[in-house]
Amino acid sequence: MNEEPLEDQHEESSEKTTDISASSSYSKLATAGWITIAAAVLVASVLGGWYWNSHLKVQSVAFKGNYFVDTQTLQQAVSIPTDVKPDSLNFMRLISDVEQIPYVKQADANVSHGGTLIITVKERQPIALLEDGEQKIYVDQDGIKLPIVLEKAVDVPLLYGFRGKPMDDTLKSEAFRHVRNFLVDAKKDPVSWATISEVAYTQDKGIVALSHENGVKLVFGTGDYERKLTYWKTFYAKVIRKKGIDHMATVDLRFKGQIVTRES
Repeated sequence: MNEEPLEDQHEESSEKTTDISASSSYSKLATAGWITIAAAVLVASVLGGWYWNSHLKVQSVAFKGNYFVDTQTLQQAVSIPTDVKPDSLNFMRLISDVEQIPYVKQADANVSHGGTLIITVKERQPIALLEDGEQKIYVDQDGIKLPIVLEKAVDVPLLYGFRGKPMDDTLKSEAFRHVRNFLVDAKKDPVSWATISEVAYTQDKGIVALSHENGVKLVFGTGDYERKLTYWKTFYAKVIRKKGIDHMATVDLRFKGQIVTRES
């Protein structure tokens, strides 16, 4: 009576073995199919690349990302003949030439399938307007001096205490690093950025700014600018907006937990 169940188990085991064998065959066929497809794609890519290098020629040049730099200046920097093959271009030299333009921080180049050489630029953004006597120039957060472009003015604070010439001399002093850090933090907050009109650095008080309204002196010292800007934002919202700023002369924000003011 115990033999029948054993025969049933044997038959079931035989059926399972047949199923596994069929699944294995299907898996091998599927793998072979994918390999064939991959090989076909690879061959197509190689042939496409060969055709691209052999037949495609640069027919035109287009620029993207430029605002301060006009198209004519970029065209002069690129200056390549048309009908040249992409593999004949020195892309590294081309990018380097474009990045020599003061406002260009980074450049990239590629050729479209239609034969257009596309130059994409990332421009430097002014963070302050440096006044040195009669000279006025922009500077970015890296200390790069940038010429003013007519009809493309930028609303940034005035900056004093640094030399404007020579133009190719990058600002790298410790004083500028303090100014840069302060302006970067101030720009993060719309209220702070909108209420500060002028910035300078002094040895005894660090960062000193003037407010847009009434030219009130704001003393920020050195470091921890986010906290001090938060103090100024709070003081501006709770005190100045309610009581006015007409009789305010100085707001000292250097001390933790307190704001020292002096009236005129």
